[in-house]
Amino acid sequence: MRNALSTLLRTALAALIVQLALISFATAQTKITIGVPPVPEFVLPMIAVEQGYFRDHGIDATIKIIPGGQSMPAALQSDSLQIAALSTASLIQVTDSGLDLVIVSGGAIASVNDTNYGIVAGANSGIVKSEDFVGKKIGTPGLGSFFHIMAREWFRRSGVDWQRITFVESTFPQLADLLKARTVDAVLSTNPFLQRAAAPGIGGKIFYIAANLPDRLPPFVYASSRAWADAHREAAAGFKLALDKAIAFEQSDLPATLEIFGKYVKMPPEVLKTLTINKLDTDVTPQQVQLWVDMMDKQDMLRNFKSPEKLFPK
Repeated sequence: MRNALSTLLRTALAALIVQLALISFATAQTKITIGVPPVPEFVLPMIAVEQGYFRDHGIDATIKIIPGGQSMPAALQSDSLQIAALSTASLIQVTDSGLDLVIVSGGAIASVNDTNYGIVAGANSGIVKSEDFVGKKIGTPGLGSFFHIMAREWFRRSGVDWQRITFVESTFPQLADLLKARTVDAVLSTNPFLQRAAAPGIGGKIFYIAANLPDRLPPFVYASSRAWADAHREAAAGFKLALDKAIAFEQSDLPATLEIFGKYVKMPPEVLKTLTINKLDTDVTPQQVQLWVDMMDKQDMLRNFKSPEKLFPK
């Protein structure tokens, strides 16, 4: 009887120790909400949640899908989001306007060989070369957005005065409809929306503008407020390490990666199978950010921006 009671007590004590350990583990987890747009290149945080990479680095993460993303810088500053995927151009603009945000991790690196974004001319627009865009209307996902900036730089490098082109603001899902209705003559888009705009009867020639833009341009980064990054240095470092593991997963199993993406954005399997993903990379340098600063300066978009180094927490 005494042995049985002793065994029972040991079992109960062991269960209590396990329970306390689990409570302690849960308490140690840093809770964050991550804002990302519904585009395949932003799949890394989704992978890190699904595969437990964030949990391995002491992070309890929730993904929030935010189309467009214009509200995300203010959400970071107010701490309703702790980390968000921002275009590098947007980060430069909002810090130039006074928000105190910093880069927690890189996100992707654009290559001159990229064909996952570009300008789709309308099927009956008569546009076959860059000069043909003069006097035309181009639907673009956000005036002043990084796509808009890249398009204007592409026109500048092609010898075309972009100020003689009208850019019409829209959202990614609506661009193909604008092109089909001939409200615009062309659209600036990225996959999967580019594919829809390029469908027979809607789109004509596709101009893959990356070929005439700076190589190794970082299109977006993951950012936080400086206050959050300073107060959560371990979690900020763990975030990047978790994304590194997610990159390895993406490179080894693209179908599973796209399945995870489809789960978060509610995209049907037949569309997922057509998607590609740009080169993802968590490393980004001030020199790469400077490429954006140079383009934006030429477009007279900045007033008080000092140096890319200020975007990196010390």
